[in-house]
Amino acid sequence: MGAEALRYDSGMPPLIIAHRGDSAHRPENTLASFASAIELGAEFVEFDVQLSRDGHVMVIHDPRVDRTCDGQGAVRELALGDLRRLSAGYAERFGDTYKGERIPTLAEVLALLRGRARAMIEVKPEAVTADAEGGVEALTVAEVRKARMEKDSAIISFSRTALHRCRALGPEIARGHLFHEGAPGDQIAGAREVGSEIVMPHKSLLSPELRDLGREAGIRIATWVVDEPAELQALAYLDLYGVGSNRPGVLLEALSDLEQ
Repeated sequence: MGAEALRYDSGMPPLIIAHRGDSAHRPENTLASFASAIELGAEFVEFDVQLSRDGHVMVIHDPRVDRTCDGQGAVRELALGDLRRLSAGYAERFGDTYKGERIPTLAEVLALLRGRARAMIEVKPEAVTADAEGGVEALTVAEVRKARMEKDSAIISFSRTALHRCRALGPEIARGHLFHEGAPGDQIAGAREVGSEIVMPHKSLLSPELRDLGREAGIRIATWVVDEPAELQALAYLDLYGVGSNRPGVLLEALSDLEQ
């Protein structure tokens, strides 16, 4: 990656956000994956939350456990004890190497990250219910406060309902609006509506227009998933705030080489 190719108008390269941790090399959304991301030097670690049947905030991407765990069923239909008995070692990808990993709670993940990295917590739309005061948003905000990580966390979501609730319940915690579709103007307007400091469209939606509108609005632009240094280089002209990656170590090394 040549130094001439990577130039940022802000003078700063993007933050490398460990997407579900170091998920190319460890089972996603596990303590092993997050610990690896911290060791690699990721400043932000991104992960997903769902609610268990008995109201525990669990760190898992899918609404069901089937893909990454050795069990079946919807997270919201399983109690904490049921979920704890499952291996989250993602055997389809990693065999038995990480069979001892369990689905962590949000409290456990925040305890691991505190003082080491910042948390980017994605509230999954399927976890959002009619319960505004006792649902996933309220419980997530409560855990962030309990961990005293209000200034070291951001709550992100595709769900505008979730972001409205997080703004009301935890205004001191940064928010980010995720998008997988929509015109640049609509994305910026959506972020403004919920008071989001960050807009996070899929990389296919990035454009100079979105970059310019974000600058005008004072809203930072981040994206996902970028795993190759060459692609990071190709996106340099957009002056992104952050880039989610399954291979945070690879991108951090590329940026380190550039600085040297």
